[in-house]
Amino acid sequence: MNKTIKYLAFGDSLTVGFGAPDGRGFVCSFRQKVEHLLNVPVQLIQAGTNGATTSELLQTLESDVQIQKDIQEADIITITAGGNDLIQAAIPFFYQNDPAFLKSALQTYETNYKKIMIQIETLRQGIDTPYLVALIGLYNPLPQVPESAYWVQRFNIFLRKLEQPHIHIVQVYDAFVGQDTRYLSEDAIHPNEDGYDELTRQLECVVSFEQLQQLLL
Repeated sequence: MNKTIKYLAFGDSLTVGFGAPDGRGFVCSFRQKVEHLLNVPVQLIQAGTNGATTSELLQTLESDVQIQKDIQEADIITITAGGNDLIQAAIPFFYQNDPAFLKSALQTYETNYKKIMIQIETLRQGIDTPYLVALIGLYNPLPQVPESAYWVQRFNIFLRKLEQPHIHIVQVYDAFVGQDTRYLSEDAIHPNEDGYDELTRQLECVVSFEQLQQLLL
């Protein structure tokens, strides 16, 4: 009997698909792609929150019983996090020109992301079924701030440290450089439909058909 793949999309407004028409974010596109490749139903659990920081996402993981259950049952988990940490720090930096705000945001992001991954691993203890996690790196959401490129890349360098055989890092930074008018929506921060399509392409480049097939075993 064919298995149903459970896909938990967890994160911030990028997981929601903010900036694109309904159903045109990367989450829905990736779900359809997996369904097509594996020829089995894919059940999507949409757990994105507009504006969520890594602190808020960690708090949700630690306190929300339903999310904890979803993580235990998921075959695929995608996570978008960190953009709001950066944006919130960029505002006081912009006015005071003090990089300490951005440095502090990076430290908070690293601490929280490590705890998020530990929480996921803890919830999966004793569960033998294979699962796959894709962590989506940051593009530069503030190209109009010259210093932001450096800090975004610092965020992305850290993310690579979390990679494991079942944890894949999807770096999208390079694909977005110089493509602001093409890939960003009217707010000049979130991707538009084309931007989310590019996110989906980068995700598909990292998660192979063979890795997806393992989820059916």
